[in-house]
Amino acid sequence: MKTIILMISFFLTTASIALAGNGETLLDRIMHRKISYPESLRAKGIETTVQVKVRVVSENKVEIVEILSDSEEMKTSVEKQVQQIKFNVPQSLVGNTFNYTFKFQVQK
Repeated sequence: MKTIILMISFFLTTASIALAGNGETLLDRIMHRKISYPESLRAKGIETTVQVKVRVVSENKVEIVEILSDSEEMKTSVEKQVQQIKFNVPQSLVGNTFNYTFKFQVQK
């Protein structure tokens, strides 16, 4: 009986970790797919790194906690892009904070 309870407990724990992992992967894919190098800034030759910290506030919304860059133009552009993303992530991610780094370089 103890073996069965332990197996069920292990399965439930593993399943919840797997689901959380899948949600994080989904959020990562969304963020990296939707944030792009603005053509106007690429044409100016602006190269920089933008660090974004977001908090999932609901299954379909994130808020920007912090955004850092040495380029105000790029920072503003990434902020607008994040605000326009349509999210649909698992409930298990609500309340969690995630960090993303986007490196923008002109291809030579």
